[in-house]
Amino acid sequence: MRILVLAPFGSVEPHGKENLQKAARADTEFNFESISKVFPLPYNTFIYNVLKCADGATERIIKAEKEGYDAIVISCMLDPGLIEARAVVDIPVTAAFESAAHLACMMGRKYSVVSTDEITVAGIDKLVDLYGVRQKLASLRYIGVTANKLYPEITPSEEIAERVVKVSKKCVEEDGAEVIIAGCTIIGAIFTYVFKKDPVEVIGVPVIDPQIVAFKTAEMLVDLQKKMNYPAVSRVGFWKKQPAEEYNNLRKWIKEHKSPLQYYI
Repeated sequence: MRILVLAPFGSVEPHGKENLQKAARADTEFNFESISKVFPLPYNTFIYNVLKCADGATERIIKAEKEGYDAIVISCMLDPGLIEARAVVDIPVTAAFESAAHLACMMGRKYSVVSTDEITVAGIDKLVDLYGVRQKLASLRYIGVTANKLYPEITPSEEIAERVVKVSKKCVEEDGAEVIIAGCTIIGAIFTYVFKKDPVEVIGVPVIDPQIVAFKTAEMLVDLQKKMNYPAVSRVGFWKKQPAEEYNNLRKWIKEHKSPLQYYI
């Protein structure tokens, strides 16, 4: 099984590769990439950035299917490119928040998300309704550090972990959370790597790393596709593919023409 773990921004999560190496099955190979070739910033966060990252991620996923990958993991809590990619490729595509939210709903009656800042929380809030997981949401809180400041060379990883613990305890004590999702994926990867205690003993509830959950979900979906002939998505309704000729002509046109930026600036 070959999986591409794709950070849809211009860098990858610190310690993410090491965490996934521990979580991956023995027969799973994976590559860990960003979209730095088409997007330079080490985060997305803002709506315009997310738009550009969704486009870049979708194009990389289309290429990855042709390269023979069995599944793709979109490693970002805003899940940029997830909806678009599923509409055009036939291999499983998972993403951080969708995967983590559904697992959290199975693990507890109420879950909370501990994220970076109010902007990212607002973006996640939109996805809560899209994925149908509003009923079990206890709260959306943040640690007050923007995603581009999470990297260890800027903010010590131990400080990030301490903030996650502090905010998570509020989610449990004040909001009634029974499960915590540590996301953005940079937060989750750092917390998984540096926090050596059992979160249940310290915080009182489990803490989910969304990158790991999306990865393990991808492994499961590949098994279901290969062993049970389950399609990656239903092609009736929302993810119905556009006509192949139209799709191919559109991609040919895009390849031959300038980007919108060159036309309108």
